[in-house]
Amino acid sequence: MTDTLQLQQTKVTFIEYILFHYDFKSRISVWILNYIKSSLDALQQIHFVDEVISSHNTLEIAVIDTDKQGIKLTLKDKQLINTDEIFNFVVSQPVPFDIKIYFNENQHRESRLDELLLAQLLNSPYYAMYMQDIYSIPLTKQSESSIIKHLQENIDLSLQLHDKELFYQLSQILNTFKLRDVNITTKD
Repeated sequence: MTDTLQLQQTKVTFIEYILFHYDFKSRISVWILNYIKSSLDALQQIHFVDEVISSHNTLEIAVIDTDKQGIKLTLKDKQLINTDEIFNFVVSQPVPFDIKIYFNENQHRESRLDELLLAQLLNSPYYAMYMQDIYSIPLTKQSESSIIKHLQENIDLSLQLHDKELFYQLSQILNTFKLRDVNITTKD
């Protein structure tokens, strides 16, 4: 399975998980998530995020027991809030957008989201725009060491395969993880 197909399957699995385990404030959120998981084209257009990037088209959805709007779509030229028009737009416009899910802050952080954020970084050609998510993913020292080791091994492999793009991508991600480790250590 190619990295792109594997990433799409990871997104589908995540969407199925959250649809089964969480109640959303807006029924429109459920419609959109079901639509996205059933459309390969839609899956390729979306990117889940931990932090909203102000210059990106962003769909924000909230589970119950949060103080956020049920659903909000922010585009470069307009904003739609709690309206069926959001679903119509997503279905009819092949526009890339980020998805930010607001979970209840009183519950444990959703580890499956963190796994998806990592998978997107490692397998998406648009990884550079989302590097800041590395800083928000809580990792144990063991998990972080495992990721760093995985990155180093794959960097070596990319060199053997003469894959410059993959080498550059993995090197940037590795350096950001190392910088993250330095920043966390200096805060303690």
